[in-house]
Amino acid sequence: MGSIKSSLSLKQQDKDRSSGLESDEEYRDRWITIRVVYFSGFLMFLSFGVVATGLWPYLENMDPTARKTFLSALFAAPPAGQLLFSPLIGWCSTRLSSIRIPFVLLTVLFILANGLYSVIELFPVPYRKFVMLFSRFMFGIATSINTLSRAYLSTATKMCERTQAISMSSFAQTLGLAVGPIIPASVSAVGEVGFTICGVRFNMYTLGGWICAAVGAVYIIFLNPSYFKHCNIAAKEALRKCGGTVEKDTRQPLNFFSIWMIMLSYGVLMFFYVLFQAVISPISLDQFAWSHEQSLFYLGILLPSGTACSCVVFLLLPQLCQRFSEHNVFVYFAMLPLFLSQIVMIPIGSNKIQIAVPQNGSDTGPTNGCSISQEWCNSVPSINHYQLVVSYALLCISFSVGIAISQTILSKHLGTRPQGNWMALYTSIGGIMRIIGPGGVMIYVSLGTYWLFGLGSAVSGLVLMWVWMCKGHLRYSKKSIVAAEVQLMLIQPKQ
Repeated sequence: MGSIKSSLSLKQQDKDRSSGLESDEEYRDRWITIRVVYFSGFLMFLSFGVVATGLWPYLENMDPTARKTFLSALFAAPPAGQLLFSPLIGWCSTRLSSIRIPFVLLTVLFILANGLYSVIELFPVPYRKFVMLFSRFMFGIATSINTLSRAYLSTATKMCERTQAISMSSFAQTLGLAVGPIIPASVSAVGEVGFTICGVRFNMYTLGGWICAAVGAVYIIFLNPSYFKHCNIAAKEALRKCGGTVEKDTRQPLNFFSIWMIMLSYGVLMFFYVLFQAVISPISLDQFAWSHEQSLFYLGILLPSGTACSCVVFLLLPQLCQRFSEHNVFVYFAMLPLFLSQIVMIPIGSNKIQIAVPQNGSDTGPTNGCSISQEWCNSVPSINHYQLVVSYALLCISFSVGIAISQTILSKHLGTRPQGNWMALYTSIGGIMRIIGPGGVMIYVSLGTYWLFGLGSAVSGLVLMWVWMCKGHLRYSKKSIVAAEVQLMLIQPKQ
């Protein structure tokens, strides 16, 4: 708790002041900027949470002819925009002295994307779904700001601060994802008709977009130079420790095996998390014979509970990393729970899955249970509620620890060199997994739970073994750290 309080304080501690790296004013300015960067993650995930809950009914309301297949394109548009533009954003960030201008431009794009999403009704009906698709693609480009955030936090924090800073950044993103769905629920009383101002309709679907755009406009105020001051304390710290005079003197050769291992492990974590989010609704309907109302109710409890669990993990992660080394935390608190989350979901017992009874000779009626078109339902035992809850809890712990620690380890391996390109690649891998992850639903529909979670157990188990056997490569060079600390003590003036 003490470290959390100290992370919220803008007062420089005596141990930091004694290093002589920065004055009290510079320390305060640096941490104000870091907090502004935190809020960018909250803002992006807030908008995602706002839109995701009402995307399908809003699409139906705007274009009754739209099919659910188009909904897949709407969900794929943001990661596609992020995937295509993150490398460009990262490349630009390495060539700019400050990331403030890219932050402003991407925030403006965020505002425009949410504004366009909220005025779709002004367009002719045949074009509305394509306007919605374009607005989601614009939003995806705006989320490339996460690449800048990751790169900046790696350079604006000292080595001892980085895990805490990245954990708080992840906490801000998760908090935005948790708060997002609350906004549509709070404005649902406005209804679909809503009210009109200057020919623009404000209703239960568009008010969320307008609120996000308004928050983005307020956020731009905090991107002015008096609040946002670019700082590269990591280079100063490295120069002080090694006694160099030029930043390039502090750069060590890259360990590409370690870098790619952490990136691929992060990709595996993202893939399974996105897959579970996509398949959890069909599983609840098939395995538990829930109605759509029951599914919405119970998953509406489970998913926010998982988000709350993630928030707690992010807050406790710095303390965990003080007790255990970061590479061990990654292996035993990220990759191992991922493997267990897949093992737990393998069906056991003898309880049969309830088969939906077709109505009027068809299999399209509103019946509960597994569809008769899924032949595997006749021979595979059902999953029970406890398996789902335990698996999701393990997955939330795995994902929360994994995304924070993988970024921390990556940034430390990259050192003081500009990290925009590498963080863009890191973000792009996440975007790819968000696109292909939901495709795993086809394995569930066609082959069933044994195949889905059996393959999941095999893949996550192999990755766990690989990371465990090679975890020494994830360790940041302790020899260089010890030598640097000794040199730092030698060059510090005696009190």
